[in-house]
Amino acid sequence: MSENLAAQAPVRRFAEGDSSDVTAEPPPEPSLEPVDYPPTTTLVGEVFLPCDEQASGQARRILSATLDVWGLGHLFETASTVLAELVSNAVRHAGGRQIGLTLWRRLTLVHISVRDCSRALPCLIMTGPFPTTAESGRGLQLVAALTFRWGTELLPGGKRVWAEIAV
Repeated sequence: MSENLAAQAPVRRFAEGDSSDVTAEPPPEPSLEPVDYPPTTTLVGEVFLPCDEQASGQARRILSATLDVWGLGHLFETASTVLAELVSNAVRHAGGRQIGLTLWRRLTLVHISVRDCSRALPCLIMTGPFPTTAESGRGLQLVAALTFRWGTELLPGGKRVWAEIAV
């Protein structure tokens, strides 16, 4: 049987001749109470969605549930706009049968990435402000404006477009 090492008290080592802490009390038992601060990195994993018009809505539902678990529901409007742009670009321009969605966070950032089977990299073209009524062409401008940073990564079977939102 395996032991639960996380439940054991840490072992304290002393240098030779160091007896200053020998009479100290043993450390307290580890608490099973929930931690109040977020973990340094939380990985949700990659979720595969069909590459069709319904992918954006499915991705937003996954995002909403994930942000709620992380206690970051206040970021939903911004994060869902970014996610919808990344997903719709993958569906519109990449083709393929499915896209991969990955969500994870660090202490101060929420990371959103969308993977597809195309190796054609997206390009942000700044030609001036687009009117708010424009039907298309401003997706990456929105992503750039709403995120801390964003980028692309070529993969053996396609690419990943990612964005990070400050918490």
